[in-house]
Amino acid sequence: MTTRPSAAGGALDHPDGSDVGLRASPGDDELALLRRLGSPRGPSTEEAIGILRRLRGTLRETDAIAMVLVALTERPIADDVRIACADILATRGDELGALRLLEGGNASKSVAPVTSTAGLILLADLHAGQGQLPRALGAIERVLAREIDAPGALERHQRWRSALGVPQRMAPRSDEATILAPATQNSPFRILREVARGGAGVVYEAEDEFLGRRIAFKVYHNHTSERLQLEREARIAAAISGPGVIRVLDLAPSEGWIALEWIARGSIRDVLRSGDARLLIPVEPWARALARALERVHACGYVHADVKPANVLLRQLSEPVLSDFGIASRRGESYEGGSPGYMSPERLAGRLAEPRDDIYGYGRVIEDVLTRVDAALANSGQSASDVGLEAWRTLSLRCLGPDDERPRNGAELVEALP
Repeated sequence: MTTRPSAAGGALDHPDGSDVGLRASPGDDELALLRRLGSPRGPSTEEAIGILRRLRGTLRETDAIAMVLVALTERPIADDVRIACADILATRGDELGALRLLEGGNASKSVAPVTSTAGLILLADLHAGQGQLPRALGAIERVLAREIDAPGALERHQRWRSALGVPQRMAPRSDEATILAPATQNSPFRILREVARGGAGVVYEAEDEFLGRRIAFKVYHNHTSERLQLEREARIAAAISGPGVIRVLDLAPSEGWIALEWIARGSIRDVLRSGDARLLIPVEPWARALARALERVHACGYVHADVKPANVLLRQLSEPVLSDFGIASRRGESYEGGSPGYMSPERLAGRLAEPRDDIYGYGRVIEDVLTRVDAALANSGQSASDVGLEAWRTLSLRCLGPDDERPRNGAELVEALP
């Protein structure tokens, strides 16, 4: 007799030799159809969800979940089906089983965690139910980074940040607004246009008329109170200067500005917002170079602390430049600031500066790119496998996974590259 896996506890343990339904005919019952889920002869996602809904609350509910779990150990299953099963498990009180189902725990290495918006929201709720608020907050920030108006996401984000004592991000007060006078009037540069505005300051495209070159001119909102941050940004960037790191050209801490090399192509965020994420294919050249930049940062004893698409500039599409060291810290120091959606759960829980937090940010950058690339490829009739993205997806998920399973630093990240 074939043994079915339990739908609770160790739900994703691979069964020995299970062949339930493999010889089933098209007229077999719904359980046999679920067993073939993901195969050419199996049901569509919509059909599978329909079967789960019909069997929910019946005597066959446990068997239905078991059939999905057997199929999952053998082939990829759509996020929506896994979400439907996880919801059933959670309703039955098996929240740990639901978490394992969504995260791919205890299954074959080919089972990836869910990445859809609905899957991440359910994952966040399950972590919160287990008292793991940092992991819940990390998941919901990944949702907000891609879909700010996802139903209920902002409310969850505010509630969990408050429960953890994480301060809400505040916009600059009116008396901290960045203005070009008087501080920048004393600079040797001619302002051309504003290109970016953040919590610390504003970046302008400017011209060094004496040397005849363009520069990125960053002016802090309050140069008096943030002078130390400006000096630290310049000092750290200079200490780790080299390929893949932004070059500091000049600074005036007393006037609140720093001049950096100008990179006309902009950032990965700019490319994603342009609507043609396929420009970032192949992923390997820029992703490998970015990993090597993090390797140098960590080798020098620092943590960048704000790795995100907006801070990865592109000299060329294959030549990334890590920028904005304004909140970078020495390993073991406390963090200040950070970008929602790109901070690891451990950092949200209050951990001191640790290279694995940058690894998490790296994984989020890759995830953002692949999410947009997947959509672009779908519109063109291509698939991720056609352009060699699956290995990078696997790496991204490892970087976003449990802390002890991530590469420990940039050097290990480089070794783990596809």
